Amino acid sequence: MKWSIFLYSLLAGLVVYSLLIFTGGDTGLSAMGRVESYKNLLSENLEEIREINRELTVDFDALSTDRDLIKVKARALGYYEKEDHIVQIENWNPDANEYKPGFVIKREYRIDVDERPFRFLGFAGMLLVLIVGVVLNMSGFTGSRKSKIIR
Repeated sequence: MKWSIFLYSLLAGLVVYSLLIFTGGDTGLSAMGRVESYKNLLSENLEEIREINRELTVDFDALSTDRDLIKVKARALGYYEKEDHIVQIENWNPDANEYKPGFVIKREYRIDVDERPFRFLGFAGMLLVLIVGVVLNMSGFTGSRKSKIIR
């Protein structure tokens, strides 16, 4: 029996296993899709945080220069001047314009894929090629079309 049959069958098993791992393994195409969706989620959150940062920068610049705005913000925090008259309004929420820094991103942890089925299918592919090779070798198939000379 030729050793090439065994080598081809091992190569076939390796190819089947490699393709299965590449498409469905821990670091394959399916994992790449999960990473891509997580990247998009992070990008959205980052853009929202940048917008909040721009708004806070505008507020900071205004509070640094505008004395009337400082008085308004101080009153919202409960600080009043001595000559101010306080009027309480029911059902009024002064904190309705609070900043919310982005949103909470819950990271999906790496999902470990069970590779035993992939190994089994790779081994099955190897056995299939081995059996086909042995059967073809026993039937006398050589792969070339040389004519047999009968004497």
